[in-house]
Amino acid sequence: MSVGRDAAHKLYKKVIVMWKKCLLAFLTLFAFVSSPAVADDLLRINADIRYRWEYEDNFNQKFYGKNPPKGDSDDGFLLQRIRLTFDFNPHKNVHISAGLQDSRAYDVALPDDAFYNSKLGLEHNPNKDYLEPFDTYLELKNLFGRKLSLKGGRQIIAYGDKRIFGPGEWGNTGRYIWDAVKLSYRFGDNFVDTFYGRNIIHEPDRFSLDHRHLFEGCAVYSHFLIPMQGRGFYLEPFFVRKWDTHANFKSEDNTFDDFYSNYYGLRTYAEILPGFDYDFTFVWQTGEWGNDDLEAYGYHLFAGYKFRTVPWTPRISAEFSYASGDGNPTDGDRGTFDGVFGARDRMYGRMNLMDWKNLQDAQANLEFKPLKNLGFKAELHRFWLAEDKDAWYQNQKVYKDKTGKSGNELGVEFDIIGKYITPFKGLEFQFGYGHFWSGEFVKKMADDVEADWCFLQLHYRFFEALL
Repeated sequence: MSVGRDAAHKLYKKVIVMWKKCLLAFLTLFAFVSSPAVADDLLRINADIRYRWEYEDNFNQKFYGKNPPKGDSDDGFLLQRIRLTFDFNPHKNVHISAGLQDSRAYDVALPDDAFYNSKLGLEHNPNKDYLEPFDTYLELKNLFGRKLSLKGGRQIIAYGDKRIFGPGEWGNTGRYIWDAVKLSYRFGDNFVDTFYGRNIIHEPDRFSLDHRHLFEGCAVYSHFLIPMQGRGFYLEPFFVRKWDTHANFKSEDNTFDDFYSNYYGLRTYAEILPGFDYDFTFVWQTGEWGNDDLEAYGYHLFAGYKFRTVPWTPRISAEFSYASGDGNPTDGDRGTFDGVFGARDRMYGRMNLMDWKNLQDAQANLEFKPLKNLGFKAELHRFWLAEDKDAWYQNQKVYKDKTGKSGNELGVEFDIIGKYITPFKGLEFQFGYGHFWSGEFVKKMADDVEADWCFLQLHYRFFEALL
């Protein structure tokens, strides 16, 4: 172990010891000065067990086509994720959670070194991360006699449709898991949250607190209900600041420096008429990427209608997602929107070929439920680059034409997903299929083949009161 890591490890041990002492003192004080009320379950165990088999043909998680630089063009593999947490409620206003997540992958042809990130100097693996702390935090509720809570520790932070803040739960390790402190205030149907935290890196062979984090961030996210003619109209204004001070972000002049970004945004959604709803999100991004000035934006628009009196209660909807790109790769101004801290797994095609970066995505959906416990969703996407001189962010280092001569057409994707809630409590079964037709850009920069994907998933959740 290096001197720096040894010192960091000793400091971490000291912090843990101090935290334990403070926690013990706090709980002792609570026992003497607080009312004896306790939550319904003093101690509860929660388990979340998921197995998913996937098959990818003519693509993998890093490359598109029949002859990828790494991995195989056709690959079937099994993903396993097990989460186990204990909830301890010594008082109605005190919640302690301690848990573990273990993520493993079997028979994946793509080698682990394909996920090495040069900015981090570490592997950041979406498939594997062994025995990591998960949902391990202390939460204090009803502070000062108000609906004010404080939560500190490892936690998932997600809001709204998870487009701005989302854990990325489809990924086997989870895209964004936070070591954070969050202050929440609830009033009626409204809330205001503020927090500071850092995202963990999924390096399977090293403990997450034994190396650096991904990004640091702080935010204010709020949610307000505005009653209008008997219907709910919702507003979610937010501000986010995100940064990395390791001086590893490459500017267009090939120099390196830090990354700082501010995001100003608003989400609004409502059911305007019976069965008809909309959802709109807009984000403006400013900051610095290395020595380049950063100014970008992204938005998402959704409109849908549900036929409540028709058999199978079909729902039709249309969406358009836009993320700006960089139109000039040499002017010292970066225009690529980066998706804040949002999920991508269910947003821009289920094959995960796209990200909310330099993207235009026109989408049509059909949802229906032939049975109470069986539902389907079919999606049709057409994708373009927002700027043809910027990258396709399936792999931006490989799929980028700075001349713009490869065009901006990425392709068309069709997906259909089914979910069956089994008669066994807590057990659900999902299955799905996707097909991608490559467009001009993909044909020129990657391969002209079509791609297929399918999956089968079993997901079991249960909880049990122990005390």
